[in-house]
Amino acid sequence: MTSVHTAATGTGSAVDVYTALARISRTLRHEAGSGSLTLGSTSALWVLVSSPPMRLSELAARERVTAPTMSRIVSGLERDGMVARTADPLDGRASLITATDAAIELITSTTSRRARLMEEALSRLSPDDRAAAERSIALLAESLIETVRPRPD
Repeated sequence: MTSVHTAATGTGSAVDVYTALARISRTLRHEAGSGSLTLGSTSALWVLVSSPPMRLSELAARERVTAPTMSRIVSGLERDGMVARTADPLDGRASLITATDAAIELITSTTSRRARLMEEALSRLSPDDRAAAERSIALLAESLIETVRPRPD
């Protein structure tokens, strides 16, 4: 009988890595979450907190979602007081989206809590295992980004 792992990819290894990363993400969200915000809202907010004001289309592109999806996310964040829209000085028909002070505080505290949890988990590893984990995860992240990055024709 074929397992879920081999049926999904032909190998268990990639699914095992994906499953482990999903467990890490789920644990961090559960133990040091960002309140009632959805994963999509939290991700968009993180981009806005760490970037200059941007148009909705740019935010949608950075998050790899459609403009209508990002419009719904931003509307919810605006309703919750997490973002503000201002007129784009280069084009009065467009608006720029900016994270509010409340959003900055939320993302900063959430990131701090998650970093403390990650540090605690990493401190339980041997120095060699910790170094290997840090290097492997960084390499995997870069490889995945390169895999999905659009290539010029």
